[in-house]
Amino acid sequence: MQLKEISRYWTSGAAAYDKVVRSQIRSRRTVRMWEALLREGLGARPGQKVLDVGTGPGFFSLLLARMGHRPTAVDASPGMVETAARNFKEAGADVRVYEGDAANLPREEDDTYDAVVCRDVVWTLPDPVGAYREWFRVLKPGGRLVVFDGNYLFELPSGWKYRLWYALAWTLILLTERRARRRSDETEPSLKELPFVRVLRPEADEATLRGIGYHVEEIRRNYMSGYKRTLQHLKYGHLTGVRFRIIASKPGGTDLTH
Repeated sequence: MQLKEISRYWTSGAAAYDKVVRSQIRSRRTVRMWEALLREGLGARPGQKVLDVGTGPGFFSLLLARMGHRPTAVDASPGMVETAARNFKEAGADVRVYEGDAANLPREEDDTYDAVVCRDVVWTLPDPVGAYREWFRVLKPGGRLVVFDGNYLFELPSGWKYRLWYALAWTLILLTERRARRRSDETEPSLKELPFVRVLRPEADEATLRGIGYHVEEIRRNYMSGYKRTLQHLKYGHLTGVRFRIIASKPGGTDLTH
């Protein structure tokens, strides 16, 4: 699956994912949860220059701006970029957003970002190894990489309990976000050909990051363990076993998180 095909796929889903962002932004509890998770990854120092890769409708950038950081948002999908730009304008958030390839960011200079963040992006990339290299390049020495992702389509759970929760989850998503499951039988085989859908993760990520030169600080699977009695958990908790968070840093310089 090539970048153009991936871009078309996410552009076709921009409206649906915008509903997700709007639903999450309206939930104070969800916002607090993600702000806490980002703060754990970035540290407490305000005013950091952060690259939000695969921004989608702009959820992370909106939160980062609220938290006092200086995000730049990039996405390979023109539909997502257009949606994010509209959301930034509506929120009064000063965020630069542009269309770009996660594995090739010629607009960005070496050693310029305090942090790079992404959510559910790496698994969709045709060149995830190239992306990790590119993010290493743009990070300042001591800068942080914070990745939220999952072993999607590789090791999905099974059994009646999972199927029941899956059905409940999509019913709740339909009711609260007004969106239905959109992967078609034609698209899913193409997604399964993506490089990081065909390997065990986060083990493959850790080996790749160490090989590039990152210092891997934390890999955590159940990173939402404190939110089990929330609507967010009812909707997305069935993916807990395949989701993970990685915090890594570029060696050198000083600790940029304090």
